[in-house]
Amino acid sequence: MKRFALLLGGPLLATEALKERLKGYRLLAADSGGRHALALGLVPELWLGDFDSSPPWLQEALPAPKEVLPREKDLTDGEALLRKALEMGAEEVLLLGALGGRLDHTLAHLALAFALAEQGLRVVLSDGLAWAYPLLPGTHTFPLASKTPFSLLPHLEATLEVEGARWNLPLTPLRATTLTLENEALGPIRVEVASGRALLYVFGA
Repeated sequence: MKRFALLLGGPLLATEALKERLKGYRLLAADSGGRHALALGLVPELWLGDFDSSPPWLQEALPAPKEVLPREKDLTDGEALLRKALEMGAEEVLLLGALGGRLDHTLAHLALAFALAEQGLRVVLSDGLAWAYPLLPGTHTFPLASKTPFSLLPHLEATLEVEGARWNLPLTPLRATTLTLENEALGPIRVEVASGRALLYVFGA
């Protein structure tokens, strides 16, 4: 499987655990996402963007091959980088720096993630601490450690079932609810999406 990690411009906690997780992934960066590469001590194989968010010191400090885009365009540097990863044959994508920061960008990243999942790609979004998994209809299992906190959100509505949690959920239609926030895994969990779409949000895993 061709696995890519994309460094985007949102907040990212550059931990040793994240650095370890990136082994086996091809690393690409979008504009100011290059600062995360420095924090991780890694050099992306491609650094793409219009570089309006990357100060001169960052461009001097990061020795990565650049692809410069025009400032006036119909997509963000992050989406352009995602398209580049797909052209390179990506089958699994980690969108790092995709959560938090600007809400408009976070919502756009989630929409892109669901669109990719519908194309058959495995997609995960993270800020280095929390991990978000877009879920389509079907059965999904996650090997979570005991006491791992998580939330499960309908997006925007879904019929969901959860097993293996402190608060299991029988098959239930949900929309616009906080019922499935702040749960806790007892170990591996199983999520059934009978209809609609959902987002699994795991903290610290």
